Amino acid sequence: MSRDIKKVTLHILLLLFAAAAVVPILLMFVNSFKTGSELAKNAWGIPSFWTFSNYTSLVSFNSGILVRTFFNSVFVSVVYTMLTLIVSSLAAFAFSKYSFRGKNVIFIFLLATMMIPVEITIPAIYLMFSKVHMLNTYSVQIFPGIANVFCLFMLKQYMDSLPDSLLEAARLDGAGDISIYQKVVLPLVSPAIGALAILTFLGKWNDYLWPSMLLTKTEVMPIMVVLPTLNTGNSQWSTPWELVMAGCVIVTLPLIIVFFIFQDQFMSSVTIGAVKE
Repeated sequence: MSRDIKKVTLHILLLLFAAAAVVPILLMFVNSFKTGSELAKNAWGIPSFWTFSNYTSLVSFNSGILVRTFFNSVFVSVVYTMLTLIVSSLAAFAFSKYSFRGKNVIFIFLLATMMIPVEITIPAIYLMFSKVHMLNTYSVQIFPGIANVFCLFMLKQYMDSLPDSLLEAARLDGAGDISIYQKVVLPLVSPAIGALAILTFLGKWNDYLWPSMLLTKTEVMPIMVVLPTLNTGNSQWSTPWELVMAGCVIVTLPLIIVFFIFQDQFMSSVTIGAVKE
């Protein structure tokens, strides 16, 4: 009896957590199809009339700047994620499967940099990119941070679980280091890469502080910086919440798509370290 009570209690708690995560997203989606007056009167119900006017208003808002910044975010997030995973996986491969002088000291030093707040580096990054005239470009949004220590650490831990005999067998077959990295290591660590792809894309897509500090031209800004400026109400004191809901739906869709693309790898990543020699 006590075991059944524990199971029921656990299921109830899981349902509550699931509801807390899903209900706000559903409300956001439903409210994005309401007019402003109906949203003010009926924020928790199904709209009496489903309208797409909020989305068309967003497309035409400020000469289509939201559309431009949306594709800016897609481009920056995709390129940043790809470069981060390439750099991190190469570094992790070197730290995991090669021996060189000072390897442990360098690795510990890199881990120590994770304790430094990112905000401290903004002035230095700003001065560096201003010297080379690269402010207000995509580069200033992409290149700082591609040497991601967290991704390096996670991939190294995953690669440490791969048997060295596997790499030695590939070398006996005539494979070089690049071939081993591409054809042996990467396929085996694909679950970790998939999970890190989701986390890296999510972090860059939701980034607000970095571009808001380093960018002044709206044409190169991500949508997360431009979306809070959305205010097309009849009064300077009013906020068009129906448009805000539609904007939130638009910026959420890419995250959902990325998760569904990498969900198998993400779920498989929980078995990290399961491969033993």
